[in-house]
Amino acid sequence: MGCFEAGYVPGFIYLCSFWYTRKQIAPRLALFFSAGMFAGIWAGPLAARLQKIKGGLEGYQYIFLIEAAITVGLALIMWVVLDNYPETARFLTAEERAAGLRMLSEDKAQSARAPFRPQQVLRALSDWTLWGYAVIFWASALGGATQAIFGPTLIAAMGYESTHAQVLSAVPSACGFVVQIASMFFPRVHSRYSPWIMVCSGLACAFYAVIASVESTRVRFAFLCLANAALSPNMPLVSMWMSMNVLGVTKKGVAAAVTVMFGGVSGLIGAHVYRERDYPRYRFGHIFVCACNALIFLVALALQLYFRWENQRRDKKARGGIVVVDGSAMSENVIEETDDKRPDHRYTW
Repeated sequence: MGCFEAGYVPGFIYLCSFWYTRKQIAPRLALFFSAGMFAGIWAGPLAARLQKIKGGLEGYQYIFLIEAAITVGLALIMWVVLDNYPETARFLTAEERAAGLRMLSEDKAQSARAPFRPQQVLRALSDWTLWGYAVIFWASALGGATQAIFGPTLIAAMGYESTHAQVLSAVPSACGFVVQIASMFFPRVHSRYSPWIMVCSGLACAFYAVIASVESTRVRFAFLCLANAALSPNMPLVSMWMSMNVLGVTKKGVAAAVTVMFGGVSGLIGAHVYRERDYPRYRFGHIFVCACNALIFLVALALQLYFRWENQRRDKKARGGIVVVDGSAMSENVIEETDDKRPDHRYTW
């Protein structure tokens, strides 16, 4: 399942770069990631209902069969409906295609004609900022993974019965879903990404510290909901941030793959964070996720400082006449070769 699922999220991020300008990608990514939280609202109650089916199979087998049938059915439909590139889209008229490609060209968006350059893969992997995005995504996904895996367990440990805990697990997911949808508007309020990521991770860190410290069941449940709301925007925000800053078809593909690959690793680690021996408080798990959000804050701050310094350095060179570049006159090959190291490119921090 992991092998076949691995390309889904980076594939979506990569595909968006062919269809939308960098500013248009942001709300699409927020909506995309919010689907995971929306699924979390229904996952617990749906699993509780499917497990009650009387038949020749175990409850968990019905969960796999019914949910997988929905997924495979939609995948077959999208195989027929989804077009790869605007250049080849069947639903666009010639005028619409020309207008769309002109808009994408002006934004320096990706192009289906851009060549794949193997040497660019190594150049991309040597860029430390890509690993910074990946660490933020990893730590953010770890918080989400632990909520998805252990939500009912944590709620049951607070004194609620198993079936009731499955249903109540929808509440933290609902809180996360609402804030994750709202995150698509964050860049419109303030166009910088690192401050939003730092605020969300700082709040999540504080909320998990409270959960690990207090005794009251109601307080812990309330702060579990708040913590899920605080940590949920960071995955779409860091994906938007990466899409805004990384240029070049090959480098953007590598960045998307590396970032989401780290998200997969988070699930592997997150499955062992809340240990049975820590029942019923699970303090170790809460402190671990708290530390992950502190790490997000520090990495986002480091990236912000670097991008601001790099922008100032490029501005200084441009003012001194050392580098004069007309980005609109650059060929696709040159754009792909220089990616976001182009002198006319300025990072969003």
